[in-house]
Amino acid sequence: MHHKGIQHDLTSYECELLYLFMTNPDRILTKRDIYRQVWKHDNYDDNNLSVFIRRLRHLLSETADSPYHLQTVRGVGYRFSGDGR
Repeated sequence: MHHKGIQHDLTSYECELLYLFMTNPDRILTKRDIYRQVWKHDNYDDNNLSVFIRRLRHLLSETADSPYHLQTVRGVGYRFSGDGR
């Protein structure tokens, strides 16, 4: 993945997580659903998931002019939007 002209290698989990969000735009994904699909089990760890989300947000350059946003849906999970909403 390129970020501001620099190549960044993604871990396998980051790749799978990004793919999951990009193939489910504008859909709220629960933390449990994310863990089932990416980590292949039901026991999710909020802290672990938060670290991966923070890294993806950084790599997607979530700024005012960025078209990509990972929104936290409090108490539920996350929503990926590719149109700046």
